[in-house]
Amino acid sequence: MESKAGKKRRLILDTAKQIILDSDFSSLTLDAVAKKANISKGGLLYHFPNKESLIKGLAQYIFDEFTFLFYKYAENDMNETGKWTRALIETTKFDLEHNGELNVGILAISFLEPEIAKDISESYMTILKKLEDDKINPLTATIIRHTLDGIYYSQLLNVAPLKKEKTDEVFQHLLKMTKSEEKK
Repeated sequence: MESKAGKKRRLILDTAKQIILDSDFSSLTLDAVAKKANISKGGLLYHFPNKESLIKGLAQYIFDEFTFLFYKYAENDMNETGKWTRALIETTKFDLEHNGELNVGILAISFLEPEIAKDISESYMTILKKLEDDKINPLTATIIRHTLDGIYYSQLLNVAPLKKEKTDEVFQHLLKMTKSEEKK
């Protein structure tokens, strides 16, 4: 059971995330979060003493959500062969559709905060280790992973991003790749 403080912290982070998604990253202020979450500014400052700590907490929170969703997709996949790779595909697709704008800001923060970048990198490495023994050709899993990274970065950095229809086709093709190969 989540503690009262844990619930309040999650409320603050969810509210901060929603402010960014509804407006943009520059709209994120401590006052705006406190007001929208319907909590006192002192209550907010107890959990996040400044905007920098809020943004750091938000970066970790978003990646924790990504990781949770990754494991949830894998858990619901009844086909053991390629399930971790499919989970990464599905999680990436969901994340891009629901958190794309938010991730631009988080990506920028991670460049400025080596500690955040290190934590995210270590968490991502844990995810990637699951792909290594996914009962499909490891080269296929690597190609899929790098394709997902490319889609992610081209969309987040707005560098010749694919149109939604083409992105959906690519995701479907990647999913098929996980089902058509066994580990060689």
